[in-house]
Amino acid sequence: MIKVKFPGPVWLVGTSRGTVSAAAAGIALRDEKLIDGIVLTSSVTDYKKVGAVPGQDLAAIKIPVLVLHHEKDGCRLCAPHEVPGIVNGLKNVPFKKLVMVNGGSNPQGDPCQAQHYHGFIGMEKEAVGIIADWIKRPTN
Repeated sequence: MIKVKFPGPVWLVGTSRGTVSAAAAGIALRDEKLIDGIVLTSSVTDYKKVGAVPGQDLAAIKIPVLVLHHEKDGCRLCAPHEVPGIVNGLKNVPFKKLVMVNGGSNPQGDPCQAQHYHGFIGMEKEAVGIIADWIKRPTN
C-alpha cells in the first residue's frame, strides 16, 4: 500500500534504540519489497539487550545498509568497538558501509542522548550529509 501511495524509494533510518527496530523490519519485511535500504546510526550493540543489532539475523537482510557511528559515542549500549560486528553480519546485502566519524564539539549531559556524541553533537549537518549522499549512491 505504501509503495502505491508513495512510489519513490523507502529508507528506514534508525538511531540508537531505533536501530533495533530498523534492523528487525529489514529482516521481517525482506520478502515484501517495501524497504529499499536501511541506515543505522548510533546502533545498539550491547548483546545483553534483547534485540541488539549484532544479535539479530542480519544475514537475512537483502537491501543496502549504511552504519554510521561516532568514535567517541559514550553510550554504554552503543559501544563503537562492537559496531563492526553489525557490518560483518550483513552477509547478503548488495551494498554495506560502515562510517565511523570523529568530530563535533561541546558534548553535554547524558552520553546516551542527542546533546552528546551519541547524537553527533556539533556535526549534525555533516552526519545528515553522509546519510543523504549514501542513500543517493549506495556503495561498499
